Amino acid sequence: MKNKKGDIPVTILVLGVLAVCILAIFSFYFSFLKVQKNFDIQVVKEIKLIKEKADFYGNLGFTQEEIDSLLNISYDSQGRYLFLDRGFISVRYDFPR
Repeated sequence: MKNKKGDIPVTILVLGVLAVCILAIFSFYFSFLKVQKNFDIQVVKEIKLIKEKADFYGNLGFTQEEIDSLLNISYDSQGRYLFLDRGFISVRYDFPR
């Protein structure tokens, strides 16, 4: 004997779970496309280049104050840092103490 009254709620539950899973997959897909389109590693490369310049100037004998003024390095309570903001991505590099 089959219970016909129990088939309808189970069918609705299965279809609801399937709909939620499909919506989640589409959400991940569209957010991946948005991030991939706007993600640019050029900012990371640029901040690495500035860090290498700071090391190079230090090896040449420049003082820390001269290097900071040349490369726009800032100070806060955590120490020296360099911050670049290029729209969708921001990079903060903290210099070692």
